[in-house]
Amino acid sequence: MASQSTKSTDGPVTLHFQDITRVAGETITGCVDLNVALAQEDHLEHLRIKFKGTIHSKITTTSGETTTDHCQTIILFKEKIPLWDQGAAFPEPGSHILSCPFQFMLPENLPPSFHCQAYHRRSTISYALEVNQPPYPQNHLSHSRRPSQSQLLAKESLKQGWNGPWRDITKEEQLRRGIFGDYSHARVKLTIPDMPSYPIATEIPFSFRVETETKLMHVSDAPVDKHGKPLFPAPPALSSDVRLSLHRRAEIRVRRYTRHVDDDFRLNGSLGDVTRVAAVHQVSDEPEWIPACGPNDKKGHGIWKRAIHFQSAVAIPYAPTSRTEIIDWHYNLLVVVPFPGIGNDLRLEVPLDLHPGSACPPPPIGTPGSSSITYADVLPAGPPPVMLDLPPSYWTGEHHAWDADEKS
Repeated sequence: MASQSTKSTDGPVTLHFQDITRVAGETITGCVDLNVALAQEDHLEHLRIKFKGTIHSKITTTSGETTTDHCQTIILFKEKIPLWDQGAAFPEPGSHILSCPFQFMLPENLPPSFHCQAYHRRSTISYALEVNQPPYPQNHLSHSRRPSQSQLLAKESLKQGWNGPWRDITKEEQLRRGIFGDYSHARVKLTIPDMPSYPIATEIPFSFRVETETKLMHVSDAPVDKHGKPLFPAPPALSSDVRLSLHRRAEIRVRRYTRHVDDDFRLNGSLGDVTRVAAVHQVSDEPEWIPACGPNDKKGHGIWKRAIHFQSAVAIPYAPTSRTEIIDWHYNLLVVVPFPGIGNDLRLEVPLDLHPGSACPPPPIGTPGSSSITYADVLPAGPPPVMLDLPPSYWTGEHHAWDADEKS
């Protein structure tokens, strides 16, 4: 059975709530244990649980010595459910604890939990539940938007081994070791599943090919120089020599002000990860001599062609691509192959649309359309995605989703 997350204080209220990522449209359940004896000492007359989702954006501008904060908040939903009133219910004989179960259905089409921040700008999409008001328990909901049926099928296809169409993304650059001299060439080709969007926290298979051609030289010049080093530009020797990362650009809007937040995330377990070289299959081609065949080319001249192939997979554990009224964000997959010399790094940038990878679980027992078991009885398939789009205050309890005027 799935473990339950417990949020409690030294007071009369203990909140039991499963700490997993939720999906828009999901019916979530939990329980609040009330110590009635301690509630009487605290003069607690009512017990309410509140649910709320908000988008909050803030842009700070400066003019001379004046600094102005421009803020905008959108309430996605808010709900207050009564659980207990003084004198309405009592614990079983011999016990001081009254268990108050709750159930709440998240609205559909909600954006995922999200946070970004830079100098004089930040935006957060947050979800939370709270029992009465501080110092009573609060819990922040990690939330993902609801995927479509086609997106769920695409994820299952990836998990079972992709047999669908592929697409190639290529790039070629002219490279020169120094300021003067003839140009060499480098080409890269990334091959990934041909999909309109990709599920988060799911391994996406890919292949990556790096091919280089030397400048024109004599056939007596081996593919290595007199010191035994490969001639420029040599393909990377190891998968860890290639850099793989994810670039995210978020656009924050507060009325007439617009700002951007750019973040780069290293993607572990594949290219560029020195601890996971074994997770990448690589094959190097034998150097190939290609004679020059132009009418003005000297006899015995040509180029050396070399190539290396990498095969691996990458999982992206970040919030799905989304757009709201005051914040939206998109991603680019970035592969960089470094070569010696100034400005010779070859960069391949691929726009990626990410979608959520989890289906909405069935409703719990007692609700229309429910099955014989509850979602809490079934462990989610595989490890949950790492929630890297949430501020640290989410896990320390310092971030509150409730406005000050709603604390009563």
